[in-house]
Amino acid sequence: MKKIKIDIADTPSSRSQGLMFRKTIPEDYGMLFVMDKSQKMNFWGANTYVPLDIAFIDDNKKITSIKKIVPMSYRAVSSDDNCKYALEASINFFDNNKIGIGSYVDFENGELTFVAEKD
Repeated sequence: MKKIKIDIADTPSSRSQGLMFRKTIPEDYGMLFVMDKSQKMNFWGANTYVPLDIAFIDDNKKITSIKKIVPMSYRAVSSDDNCKYALEASINFFDNNKIGIGSYVDFENGELTFVAEKD
């Protein structure tokens, strides 16, 4: 099981800020966006200096899609389905760690764990 350190963005202000203005992002780090309810999500790379991967995660904590966010881009990157969570990580993080659609996540105490399948 792969684990990474996370910051949680669960307020309007922290969700709006996200990973903007950061020059680097550690390989073992991500930002988990937690919404109040399951919904379609939209992100963009405006004011974001590093390329990112973003995993959209449903209410059951299952990854439903993974997309790329281009630095400084205003082009929206959207979830395919309603999701409650989104995880931003450094570019190619999911590919490099063999984490894909259908993987599950669990998180607590500033750490997120990826699980291949739900028991």
